[in-house]
Formats: sequence, C-alpha cells, structure tokens
Amino acid sequence: MELKYRIKQHLKENTVQYLLILGIFIIGFMLGFLNVRGLDDEVNKYLSVMLDNYLRGGLEGDLYGRSILITAFIRQAETIFSIWLLGLTVIGLPLILAVIFLRAFSLGFTLGFLFQQKAGAGVLLSVVAILPQNLVYIPCLIVAGVVAMNFSVYIVKSRNIGGDSLGIALMAYSIVMLLLLLAFALGSFIEAYLSPWLLSLLM
Repeated sequence: MELKYRIKQHLKENTVQYLLILGIFIIGFMLGFLNVRGLDDEVNKYLSVMLDNYLRGGLEGDLYGRSILITAFIRQAETIFSIWLLGLTVIGLPLILAVIFLRAFSLGFTLGFLFQQKAGAGVLLSVVAILPQNLVYIPCLIVAGVVAMNFSVYIVKSRNIGGDSLGIALMAYSIVMLLLLLAFALGSFIEAYLSPWLLSLLM
C-alpha cells in the first residue's frame, strides 16, 4: 500500500516532466518511423539483407544465448549510464531529452523498416521480436529521463545547500538508477531468450 501511494504521488508531482518526456519520445518515434521512406535504394537493399540474415538466425536458433544477453545489456547499460551522468550536470537537461529522442527514433525506424519490408508480416515480427523487451525498456527509459531531469534541476536549485544534503540526494538518485538498470537487465534477458524463441515459433 505504501509503495502504491508513493508511485501515485511521484506521478502526480511529476506530471509535466512525464508529459514532456513522453512527447519527446512520441516525436522521435514518429520521425524514425517516417524516415524509412527517405532511404535510397542501396541503403534499403543493404538493410533488407541484414534483416533477412537476422530472421534466418532466429529460424536456425542462432540468436539465443549469453552473447546476445551481454550485448543487449551493455547497450542498455550505456543508455542508463549516459542519462545518469547527464543528470549530474547543470546543462544535462536538453541532452537527456536528446538521448530519449534518439532511442525513440531508433525504435521507430526499426518498426517502420519492418513494416515496409515485410508488410503484414512486419506487424507480427514487431510483436514477437521487438515488443516484449520494449514493454520493459520504454517505461524504464521514461522514468530514468524524468528522474535525471529532476536531479539536474535539483543541482541548479541547490547550489547554496550544504554538501551533506546534496550527497544524500546523489545517493538516492544513484540507487534509483541502479534499480532501473536491474529492470533493463530483465529486458535484456527477454530480448536474448524470449523474443528469439517467439521469433522461431513464428518463422
């Protein structure tokens, strides 16, 4: 009950921040999705070959395993570390939004390319190969963005506050980011094992 109350209070106190981050994410996603139309034929063909190789790997069972898990986790860890680091700086606010935008653009581009190349099958491929892990990644990314934004603003407002208060806030900020990193690890596990298994069933 206490946790549920804290979550509701957090969302209530940070409504504007969440709307801002969500807006940036949606804009990035849509631009990435629409940007697929602007690819020239050579790039389109190259990416199509890469996609077919990926799908073939899923069919042959080559996409399972620790290597995919490690690669996926490192990629997510780099993102969360970048957001954490930017939250420690006074000028980090616009850069945090840029990280969110780029992640959304990448996801939108991936889905747009799948839809363009595989038509109706692209929807199914997106559901089984991309959606599961992103049900974890996207909420965690948005929460990380909001937390980092808040801490960046806190630093600006707390220049005259003693070092102990700032140190406690930094510790709390880092713990939240660490918990989000653990959630990203769960998403990486899904990406490495569940999504390829679902893909093999579909293929």
